[in-house]
Amino acid sequence: MVERLQSLLVPCLILLASVYASLYVGTLPPLWFGLLPFFPFILSVVALLLSWHFNKGRVLILVCLLLIPKVHTGGDEASVTAYLVVSCFCIALLSFVKERGFFNRFVVNRFLFVCMLLGWCFAVESGWVSFGFLDQPIFHSQITWSSFLLWLVLCFSTLLVLIGWWASGDNFQASGLISIVSLIVLTNLSVSQSQFDALLSAQFLLWIWFLLMESHRMAYLDELTRLPGRRALNEKLVGLPKKYALAMVDVDHFKKFNDTYGHDMGDIVLKNVASQLKCYAHPGRAYRYGGEEFAVVFRHNGLAGVVDALEEIRAQVELAEVLVFDPKKKKEVMVNVTVSVGVAFASQGEFPDDVLKRADEALYQAKRKGRNQVTQAPALKK
Repeated sequence: MVERLQSLLVPCLILLASVYASLYVGTLPPLWFGLLPFFPFILSVVALLLSWHFNKGRVLILVCLLLIPKVHTGGDEASVTAYLVVSCFCIALLSFVKERGFFNRFVVNRFLFVCMLLGWCFAVESGWVSFGFLDQPIFHSQITWSSFLLWLVLCFSTLLVLIGWWASGDNFQASGLISIVSLIVLTNLSVSQSQFDALLSAQFLLWIWFLLMESHRMAYLDELTRLPGRRALNEKLVGLPKKYALAMVDVDHFKKFNDTYGHDMGDIVLKNVASQLKCYAHPGRAYRYGGEEFAVVFRHNGLAGVVDALEEIRAQVELAEVLVFDPKKKKEVMVNVTVSVGVAFASQGEFPDDVLKRADEALYQAKRKGRNQVTQAPALKK
């Protein structure tokens, strides 16, 4: 829940700040007011360069789509309607397709699909392609079928992205949700050209933020387990207080498990262990150390219950059943795995790397004693 709300916090702040700034855009100094029309172009170039650098083809498509109002200055109702429908619908679609990179056939296909949607919507709105029933009122009301279908697509796109974001807390879907809301506000309010430039600039700023967050995620978060990775652990170690404890957690007989069920089933086990660490490592924080090993860091305010917390992790992993496919039996089976844990408490003046090494030695002692247990490293003699 907290992670979901965090993914939405900054995009919401960007939207609110842009709306607030657009209300007072007329108070800008003449120099800044004159530069305002160029802000969308500048920010779009930054977004394009970042999407190229981080190989994010979905953002490339969205940035090009968001630029349409600046390069096409027709401004008639048909163009605005087509732009709104296609932009919101494409954001919803891109929220659920896999990232395929920057320069490849997938990006070309997606560009062609977007262009087809734009052309079709514009043709319908301009009257080049006519469907008579679209201009008919619904049940003798003032609402026509075309207006109804327009808002149906917008509501469907918004609801689709909202459900996806709520289910996963994905940063792309969080940014996409706010982007859709911003587009609806942008195209349905009567705003001046300078206000339009300010609100459109916020769209590009929103996706720049997403790209920066993605770069941080790729650098610090393990893709498989969704735990902080080795780089995050190394940075954590250099900033620890004087009193802390480090634990090493290793999945028992993991190589044998991979040989029996396959590496893809081994990945499922690692995800399961990671989920148990997330739930029960409190007040510590779990990290993916590498392979089948995990590290847990306990700071000074939670040292009293370290061993109990690690015992709880060990017990919960042992109790959790994992559904895997058995290639020999040709069917899915439920299996249990266990973990061995070694923990070391820092002594005065001891470096974090040395504490981690003692925790690793305690882990191997737990392995030698029969696995599936927590072993505490002896305190250093002063």
